Amino acid sequence: MSLLGWPLLILFVVLALGAPVGCLMAWNRVPGPDAVRVTARLGMIALCQATALMLVGTLLNRSLHLYPTWADLFGTAGRNGNIEAAGPTLTRPAGGRGLDEGGFRFDRDSRTHVGHPSGAVSGIRAEVRVWLPPQYDDPAYRGRRFPVIELLPGFPGSSWTWFGALHVAGELEKAMRNGQAKPYILVSPTITVQPGRDTECTDITGGPRVATWLTTDVRTAVTRDFRALPNAESWATMGYSTGGFCAVKLAEQRPDLFRAAVSLAGYFKPTSPDITRDANAVHANSPMELLTTRPPVDLLLGGTRTDRGTASAIDAMVAHVQPPTRAFTYILSNGGHLPKVWEGMLAKSFDWLTQRVTGPS
Repeated sequence: MSLLGWPLLILFVVLALGAPVGCLMAWNRVPGPDAVRVTARLGMIALCQATALMLVGTLLNRSLHLYPTWADLFGTAGRNGNIEAAGPTLTRPAGGRGLDEGGFRFDRDSRTHVGHPSGAVSGIRAEVRVWLPPQYDDPAYRGRRFPVIELLPGFPGSSWTWFGALHVAGELEKAMRNGQAKPYILVSPTITVQPGRDTECTDITGGPRVATWLTTDVRTAVTRDFRALPNAESWATMGYSTGGFCAVKLAEQRPDLFRAAVSLAGYFKPTSPDITRDANAVHANSPMELLTTRPPVDLLLGGTRTDRGTASAIDAMVAHVQPPTRAFTYILSNGGHLPKVWEGMLAKSFDWLTQRVTGPS
């Protein structure tokens, strides 16, 4: 039973409504001494609260797409077994040697190619989703390679969140029809490679090398198995919330790999204990402090004034920008820290990227 499906939601609605009714019916019918009756009634109250919390949690998960599967919830996703998605195996001539050991396969639900490539440099093996534009199979584009947007979710989002909660593929197709975007390959990698551990896309000493995974290994898998342009001018990062922090940070750290970055409701000072316990790590992984290196990248910093702290963080970031770094702001008057808000910001974000990222070619 899917965590995002209707059967689970209906089950929890029935339980949340049925538990109080059952509690009322049984309240005065509990037999035994006072201690037993009190304990039983406390248990019934706890049951009612638990069913209500499960319903609220399910509704929240459906809205934010935090945990698409039980494996994501319990931290076992990607540890065992192979992908068994419906649809054809990717066999089209790609940019390199065909399938890697991750086995990219087509998933009809998200219209993405899903694989678990192994990072030769980082040592990380995790899920990556790749969406190909309609032009990819158009004879007019035969032999041409495409620019890439690397999509980074928030914590604890998954590679599916961009496609399930933000509907990024549909928004890009709409933007292309409206002349606001060029055909991009969309790449959504896993950033939470250890369950419950928010590294903020950082190479952790003695821990996972997430920055290397996202900048080097994911790029290697994508350019090898798809017709993706390899040069920095044809790659950009985009993220929301923690993913926005990561998008800006990775572009600043690796301007040799990325031309631009888009942050939607991101922040610009690290909060992960993996980073904050070490002053050197803070300096190396703070988007604010990385501005002192003056990386030659363009940054689009987006958010809303009613999303607490977002607008002020953007203002502080902009105040520290120096050439050749360029910063642009996209701040809405209203909107919470929600996928629906970020989805509405995608069209203008694609338009902004299209003025900076090169390709197809």
